[in-house]
Amino acid sequence: MGVKLNNWVLYMTFDQSLDDVRVESMFFGEGYMKIERPWARLGIGILVMVIVVIVGFSWVAAMIPTWGSTSQEVALELPGDKLVPTPDILWNHAITIRAPAKAIYPWLIQMGDSRAAFYSITFIENLFCMTSGECRYVNADRIHEEWQNPVKGKQGIIMDFLVIHDYQPDQYVLATATDKMPLKWTWLWYIQPVNELTSRLIVRHRIDVPEEFPRQAFTWIMNMGYVMERAMMLGIRDRSEGHLPSSWEEPLGAAIWLLVFALGVVAAVDFVRYPSGYHALGVGLEAIIILFILTFIQPPMWVRGVLLLMVVSGIVVVYWRRSGRRLFLTRRST
Repeated sequence: MGVKLNNWVLYMTFDQSLDDVRVESMFFGEGYMKIERPWARLGIGILVMVIVVIVGFSWVAAMIPTWGSTSQEVALELPGDKLVPTPDILWNHAITIRAPAKAIYPWLIQMGDSRAAFYSITFIENLFCMTSGECRYVNADRIHEEWQNPVKGKQGIIMDFLVIHDYQPDQYVLATATDKMPLKWTWLWYIQPVNELTSRLIVRHRIDVPEEFPRQAFTWIMNMGYVMERAMMLGIRDRSEGHLPSSWEEPLGAAIWLLVFALGVVAAVDFVRYPSGYHALGVGLEAIIILFILTFIQPPMWVRGVLLLMVVSGIVVVYWRRSGRRLFLTRRST
């Protein structure tokens, strides 16, 4: 059976089984609707992927300096600002916590690699520790009274490179770089009450990078470090609100990330090997976008599960289209 659609002819053949409807193509005239050569499809896939990744990282780089903050919070003059008056890098992050300041502060003051850690992604934190062998992060799941009164100027946040400079109970914790670091750096956790039961946690970095440092490379490294800071802020929020993370959450989050990545690779390989349209390419791009969401936004676990199912369903459709139906349009010579 043939159907003419604006000089394109759609040829459909039906098997005797009603469950097996096959749509086949016949080519007449000039020009293919699809690109069949694997190397050409590989080139298209790489080009589109690079564009999406560049756009994604550009968006992330633009958002990171003030992620979660209001313009009023960015403009606030906070403790430690005068220690680095003209920073090369200025970050101002914020998150809403449904808890009063007195429930948040104890979790802040005990942070540090040798104490409560940073409530972030533990296995990544410990990868950094492996380079020095001097620390092992274990995120605390309770308030430790013995860590509530650190010695100012001596208690390390990151070994002896970054130490607690000052703090005010139920208000803020300020850390500064020591002489062992070749740059000026202040790191502030500031609690701004909203009402009796809600607060805003503002996390501010002010960094003065030495002239001999490659500025763009340092900024890129810091941007990658935002992944850990985002996890830290979520960890502080959850603990302050009384929601201690389960031991399975971090491995499950990592497993979901790896599965999405693997399914994206499967879609990319399918697009290159089988010239059956561009659905597989779309699934691969979907996987890239979801990886950005999982990495930088870090949504709740149930949302991550939904995002994984989206990619899985896309892969199922790719294989269903390839094995169950083949649809091609061709142009008939006039």
